[in-house]
Amino acid sequence: MHKTWNKPFHKRKMWKTVSKPGKLVYYMQPLVEHFFDIWMQPLPFPTILKFIYSCAVIFFIMLPILYPLLVLLIYYGIFQYAGEQHFGLVPPDNWNLLGAANHLWHFEVTNKKYLLFVTMYIDRYRVIITAISSTVDYMRMALCFVFS
Repeated sequence: MHKTWNKPFHKRKMWKTVSKPGKLVYYMQPLVEHFFDIWMQPLPFPTILKFIYSCAVIFFIMLPILYPLLVLLIYYGIFQYAGEQHFGLVPPDNWNLLGAANHLWHFEVTNKKYLLFVTMYIDRYRVIITAISSTVDYMRMALCFVFS
């Protein structure tokens, strides 16, 4: 007799009836377990490093989506450059990739008050993120002392 309950779920006949979100949940379980294991590591591993590691893992997971988008942007930029230089085409403002890239490349804050304002906001949020991660670490340490 064939024992179906010892087979993995994606090799059973029921797999064909599972919806796409159900399949996504099934395939995301190992990743979620990995993130759970990382975030439940003991105390010497700080929360800020867990956050950076999680962001890096998510970036590498997103690479199959980001790479084709990057290739499409590069080819569109080549098409736009050839159209502007050889055929005199002028793209609309919403589709002007080269103009936006040129504006971003030469961006400079001319008002020194705004530059100080932006710097202070960046420092403020850096301090808030560090404080929250340190608070999480200290709360875990206190809970470890209480419940051990």
